[in-house]
Amino acid sequence: MKMLQLLRSALTRSSRAFIWSATACGLLVLLTFFVIIGYDFYRYTLAMNEQSATNVASLTGQEIARTIELYDLSIQSVAEGITDPDILYQEPGLRQKILFDKSATAPGLGAIVALDDKGEIFMDSWSEHPRRGNFSDREYFAAHRDATHDIGLYVSEPFGARLQNNVPTISLSRRLSKPDGSFAGVVSGTMRLDYFQAMFNRVSLGKSDSLVLLKDDGALIAHNAAVGAPIGADWSAAPVFKHLAGHLQGTFISEKSTDGVRRLYAFHRLPGLPLLVVVGMSTEQIFAAWWTKMLVLAAIFAIMAGSVVMLVWLLESELHRRAAAEAAAEELARTDGLTQLANRRWFDEDMSRKWARTARDGLPMSMLMIDVDHFKPYNDTYGHQAGDEVLIAVAEAIKGAVRRPDDVAARYGGEEFAVLLPDTNEAGASQIAATIGASIRRLRIEHAGSEYRLVTVSIGVATAMPHTGMTRSGLIRCADTALYRAKEDGRNRVHVHNVTSADFGHRVSKAG
Repeated sequence: MKMLQLLRSALTRSSRAFIWSATACGLLVLLTFFVIIGYDFYRYTLAMNEQSATNVASLTGQEIARTIELYDLSIQSVAEGITDPDILYQEPGLRQKILFDKSATAPGLGAIVALDDKGEIFMDSWSEHPRRGNFSDREYFAAHRDATHDIGLYVSEPFGARLQNNVPTISLSRRLSKPDGSFAGVVSGTMRLDYFQAMFNRVSLGKSDSLVLLKDDGALIAHNAAVGAPIGADWSAAPVFKHLAGHLQGTFISEKSTDGVRRLYAFHRLPGLPLLVVVGMSTEQIFAAWWTKMLVLAAIFAIMAGSVVMLVWLLESELHRRAAAEAAAEELARTDGLTQLANRRWFDEDMSRKWARTARDGLPMSMLMIDVDHFKPYNDTYGHQAGDEVLIAVAEAIKGAVRRPDDVAARYGGEEFAVLLPDTNEAGASQIAATIGASIRRLRIEHAGSEYRLVTVSIGVATAMPHTGMTRSGLIRCADTALYRAKEDGRNRVHVHNVTSADFGHRVSKAG
């Protein structure tokens, strides 16, 4: 009976571990599903914003390139007209109109001037009479002058235009050459940087998103309001600039921006020009919606996981309750209600199982038959309630002596008890019987109808070897015969009846 309880407990623990392990695996699968959804949406958000940043950089670059191309056409027209005698010898007003068309006066564009080989102005789009000024110190003038060949359109570093109140400006210039190819001067047209600033500020970006125009050498030409660096600053050593070298366009994420904001960058290099447009979109703003969705997904997962755990807990509680109820019903079915020992039915079933095992293993089996002496007179004298209390006390004494998990103590009927002792020889069974008898005497329960003046028991002991051919019923009869002899010999004693298959029939017949 104790072994069955241990087995049931082990199965219960195993079932509980399986249920919670399966629940954990299910929740892990669910979590993986949510993580995949989150990652997929992350990639989608990143790809969409990469495309958006690339489009902004490309479209802005195209607009700048188109403006510079138109302005360069005007500069080339001036350079060609200066070398044409038919134009040069026209009266000043007509020559001005021929050389400097309306494109040279478009918004954002400064004056177009022609400089001789000394840097002096000799043609000016703003006046028929050229303003006075020498620009031989300008970086763009030196670049053309010092070159051994025509370098084409040259885009200068930002500078303050002396003839325009030091307005931040860049110069687009082309070389003038003499018939022998030597340096003859420069045609320079200026572009105010506020033109780019206005263009950039019209682009709809987040408050932390940057938009800048850089030269190939890292010089900052223009930027929108999100960038705090001064015009002309050198970005060549900036970590962001290192991603731009050698590429026409691309995207990347960098945490090492000049203002410390983590951004997604897209850049576009203007074809044929030493310029590139760089768009930086704050990742905090880019992924704000993604984080919101992740929080929603996390809340949904938490609710689902909590619901699953609650349902599993309720299921486990219900299964545990049912198992406990079944165990209680089974315990009730095999237990004597008064003494809490095994009942007669369970004793017979358990004896059948253990008899087969001991027979297979070649081990002995012993049995004790115990009877309360003069129990009927005790009931008549002290009442049935007192009789029940005696039976309970005797049962407790038997429990105290029968300690092994494989041993079985049962109420066999009325005031009679039985103890089954597998793998126990005659000496061991006799010792247990003596212990039971002594324990009951120590209770010193008064019994006026007994010659010992106390409640006592008579015990019959029988031991057999099941593998020799002995039967269960034979062992029971021998134990019962031994009990009869104990009563016949004066009660309050133990009688041992050792039986083998050879003399079993003879000795039982004689005892009867």
